[in-house]
Amino acid sequence: MTRLIMSRPEKAEPGAYGEPKKYKQFMITESASLEVDRVAYELGITRSEVIERAIRCGGLAKAQNFNPETGKCDKNCSLE
Repeated sequence: MTRLIMSRPEKAEPGAYGEPKKYKQFMITESASLEVDRVAYELGITRSEVIERAIRCGGLAKAQNFNPETGKCDKNCSLE
């Protein structure tokens, strides 16, 4: 398993979204984990903040276009 080693990223301010954050646990593939690491490193934020921002920027709506049978998006899944 490969992990990026980086300095402590910037944390979101407590209550930055009007509610406290809670610990959650979930499983993702190694390639997805590396992508979260990459984005977190580039932005200087935590992995959880990357996921928070992706969700708040429409990531869940984009995920509805993903086809698990093909491993690709049926429609434009880019978050751009």
